[in-house]
Parts: sequence; structure tokens; C-alpha cells
Amino acid sequence: MGALPNILTDGDLRLRPLVREDLAPVTGHFNDARVSRWLAAVVQPFGPEAAHELLAHGAHPGENLRIVEHQGVLAGGLCLGASLWYWLAPEFWRRGLMRRALTRAVAARFTTTAPPLVATCHVDNSASRALLTGLGFSLCPAKRRMFFHGTQTSEPCRDYLLAPEQWHLLHPPCFTAGDLSLRPATQKDAPTLALMLPTTGHGPWPACEALPGFIEEHRCRCPGQGLFVIADDNRRNIGMALLGANVPQLRFQSEAEDIRYRAQILHGLTTVFAAGS
Repeated sequence: MGALPNILTDGDLRLRPLVREDLAPVTGHFNDARVSRWLAAVVQPFGPEAAHELLAHGAHPGENLRIVEHQGVLAGGLCLGASLWYWLAPEFWRRGLMRRALTRAVAARFTTTAPPLVATCHVDNSASRALLTGLGFSLCPAKRRMFFHGTQTSEPCRDYLLAPEQWHLLHPPCFTAGDLSLRPATQKDAPTLALMLPTTGHGPWPACEALPGFIEEHRCRCPGQGLFVIADDNRRNIGMALLGANVPQLRFQSEAEDIRYRAQILHGLTTVFAAGS
């Protein structure tokens, strides 16, 4: 659950698995006090034994440890496992590279059903705090302390949480099917969607008065699941699609639009999900 592809790219940025040849530059990063200061679990000094433990950690399929390369140079890394943590060599700071890397990695993680991401940040790490909130993470109310190997002390930290629902709200997964588009439904769509419902609740569709709860229940939690609004090339909402484990369920504004667009939508969705599998 929440596994990442081995390779992710974004222009001149590349995310790939950690390999043995990376241990020397990564060791250099972790022995730089400007980096290790913010990484609670990194022992100091970071030697060969710790490096090989990191390699073993990266081989675990549930940890999703990825090296971040910029223009072919190892710039840092990130891990989306039981928790989120990351680092970047100082010479690559203030370029927006980690924001790009995390955006690509988190988007890939949430293409399938996955639990929320939690990241713990030192209260004095203003750059990381800004990065997390900029990505959509919410600050958890409780304060706590964490033991930092570099200083051998317990230091004040805060947890940040990102649920898949929040991610998809900020980055709604949209699809195209020819000249039609599909986007996640919101409560603002309820008046329009109510016009598409059967006279009484039938099959998967609710009665009109239950539509707000239905929209919330089927809020998009990953790109292939949830209630989506279908719009034409004039941005007119003509239908809705309930996507899940079974065949998509469709409703349209009129019978004429159902006849005209049903096959197009089903073919478009089949093409989209086949390409992403």
C-alpha cells in the first residue's frame, strides 16, 4: 500500500532507489552538520556500518527510500515509509528541488489507496516547516520532543499530517475522454448533480435529500475512486461518474447526452487506467 515506482522524473529531477555506489556521497551529506542537525535518527559520526544499515533500510519495500538526482548529480534523498523524512545537500538548498521531488513522490504515493503521511519537524527548522505546509500538510496540535543523535538530547518537534483527501483537494485528479473532462465532485456541485439523480434512490445513487452525504462518502481519496463530475468542452456539467472497484456508474443531465457520451466516457476511463497500471 502506497508503494512508489522505482523511477520518478520531473524535468531535470530524477528519483531512484538507493544503491551501494551512493553510500559515499550520502555519508558525506550525513556528516555535514548543516544536514544532520535536522535528522533525528542519523547517528554521528555517520560511518560505514550506519551506511549499510541505510542501504538495508532502503531495500525494504514499504519504506520507499529514493535518491534525488538533479541533472545527474546526487542532491539528496527522501523516504515515504512509516513516516516522511528527507534531506538535501546544502549546495542544492533554496532552489525548490525538494518541493519538486516531494510533490512528484507524494502524487505517486496517492495514486492508489494509501494511509496519511506524517512528517516530524524540529521547531527551529523554518525551511522544512514552510515546505511541509506549502505542500498541504497540516500542523498537529500536540507538541512533543524527539531524541536527536547528533546532539544527544531530546528536542522540541511538531508533527505534520497529510491525508490523501487533502492532497487530492489541493491537486484534484482530472481525466479527459475526448472532448469531455472529469473532476472530483464537491458540495458546490450538489444542486447540479441533484438534477441528474433518478426520481428515487436507485442502485448506487441516493435520494436527492441524501446527496450531500453521498458526495462526502464518495469524496475522491485516490484518482480511480470517488464521485466525479463530467463536463463538456464548454465547461457545462453534463453528467457524473461514480468510480470504484467495479464498472463505472454514470448519470447524465438528459437521455440524449447519455446516448451521446456514455460510450465515450467508458472508453476514455478504460484508456486512462490502462495507461496508469
